[in-house]
Formats: sequence, structure tokens, C-alpha cells
Amino acid sequence: MDRDVAVVLGGVAVLWAGAAVAQMPSVAVTGMVGHPGPVALSALKPVAVSASFHTMHGEQSHRWSGPLLLDVVNAASVVDAPGKRTHMQHVILARGADGYAVAIAIGEIEHAGEGKQVIVALREDDKPMAAPRLVVPGDSSFTRGVHDLAGLDVR
Repeated sequence: MDRDVAVVLGGVAVLWAGAAVAQMPSVAVTGMVGHPGPVALSALKPVAVSASFHTMHGEQSHRWSGPLLLDVVNAASVVDAPGKRTHMQHVILARGADGYAVAIAIGEIEHAGEGKQVIVALREDDKPMAAPRLVVPGDSSFTRGVHDLAGLDVR
């Protein structure tokens, strides 16, 4: 029997598992985490970012909103390897439904590192999106933007 699990993380309720996740946008988080499985994205605080990038159709600019990638993986409780300062060794592999995958070093998104506001977008230009999308502000050609984000594997 599926059971829903709610955890409070930084004052925000995070929901895993069961039928409730199927009704709201979620992304599966696997790998070096204490709570592998789907994380309910709408339960996390949204952040708005704007980005401009080059495409084969010319320059594009959009505004996205959704939870920070760091909050999503932290909701699944990242597990560090034993040893000194091993947390910054993590890499997050973001995979789309079509198999396209990109890597984000945790040092890029950690506050103690670069602190880049990489998000799992749920809205684009104030309109709801059909599926979550990884948005990496600052990438000039949006090559690490993952459409139809299906999973995050913490390594």
C-alpha cells in the first residue's frame, strides 16, 4: 500500500510518494539521497528567474518560476560520502523524458559555492507548463535546459 509522507523542510511541507504526487508536478530524485522517489515541486517555494539565450531561431528571453534545484535535491536529503568536505563532490544528472541529460555540479548551486539560481521551472512567462523544465540562467545557448524533466540522479 502506498503511503504519503510529509516532511517540513525549512518551514515548507514536502510531500513524497503515493497518489497525491501524481496529481501535482513532481520529479523523481534518485542516487545518493536518503529519500529517493518523487518530490512534489509545488510544495517547494518558487523562485523567478529571467534568462536570454541563443537558439537557431535567434535570441530568446523568457521568465520562469519554480523551486530551486538545490531545494528539490535537499528535499530528498542528499547523503554525503564519508570523509572531509565530500558534499561538494556531488553532481546532479538531470534527465529529460526523451533521454537528454545534463550535469550540474552541486558547487554551482550551493550557497557556499557559486549560488547559481538553477530552477525546476513550472511556469514560463507566467503560464503553467505541461511538464517541469530545468532552467540554468547564464548558459548562453540553453544547452543545459532540460525539457520534460523526468528525473534527477544525485551522484
